[in-house]
Amino acid sequence: MDSLVTVCITTYNRMDLLPKTLRSILDQTYKNIEVIIVDDCSTDGTEELILTSLLKQDSRIRYIPHKKNKGLASARNTAINNAKGKYFTFCDDDDIWDKSFVEIFASEALNYESNWCFCCGYKLKKSGKVLCVSPNKMEMLLKRAIIEGYTPPVAGQFYNTSILQEIGGYNHNIKSGVDHDLWLSLSYINTNILFIDKCLVSPGFAGETNRMTTDFEKRINGIGNSLSVWRDDIVRNYGNNFYVHFCNEYKYYLFKRFVKNNLNIFKSNHVGKRFLFKNKGYFVRIFSELIKNKINTYINHEVRFSPLFRKKNI
Repeated sequence: MDSLVTVCITTYNRMDLLPKTLRSILDQTYKNIEVIIVDDCSTDGTEELILTSLLKQDSRIRYIPHKKNKGLASARNTAINNAKGKYFTFCDDDDIWDKSFVEIFASEALNYESNWCFCCGYKLKKSGKVLCVSPNKMEMLLKRAIIEGYTPPVAGQFYNTSILQEIGGYNHNIKSGVDHDLWLSLSYINTNILFIDKCLVSPGFAGETNRMTTDFEKRINGIGNSLSVWRDDIVRNYGNNFYVHFCNEYKYYLFKRFVKNNLNIFKSNHVGKRFLFKNKGYFVRIFSELIKNKINTYINHEVRFSPLFRKKNI
């Protein structure tokens, strides 16, 4: 008999997106699943939608509401601690799975011990085209994958439930960089990873451009706090050079993503232009520091990221 797979959906004020995500899970070709929806104290009518409609769609759905907002890490831990399945996987409330997602992962996991985790490629819309961002099929230590600089979308990951429970899930003090937190913790116990050469998920990447000032500052501060929490363990397991490089790469990524996501606003919106002008000194400084760091890293060969993943049109 096929092993039970627990699927975690954490949601917060996404009642307009949640039904589509849930449908992509219920329509899986692999049927022996349980779906745990953890509602992190939504205020937009999500609870009523779940109780009056979604729960009636399928007996495999379990609903666990939080009485207060605890954050993403705690919400995912709620699902991990209540999981009944041998395997565990995540799907955020704005992600969509291909119908064969669980079947492909479950069939691969049968061939590996519990100290293995798994991930696949993902689909990305760009300039009206759909790109498949896919790895080659390969095995390695999870630590090696982190050094190579890749963490896939959480909706493209698959685990043995026992190993997530062994490490205690996520650090609930981490508010930004939650996906890295789990991988870092798993790497400290020498977990292995199998990359699957298929694109099985379409991540949502929902934009928040209407709150760009607050979000950018909040994200920068949140990552700064997370990097402080991670510091001792990263230095102990990866070395100080990697920690410095890791910090700078994170800041560079946030800066690049922020500018890219809000480029049109900067060009056409007076609020965006005013925000950019007001903070131009900060942006020039951080951009200069990060570019300098990347050049020094390249010259000194301290840590070099290599492309595990390739892109192709589908």
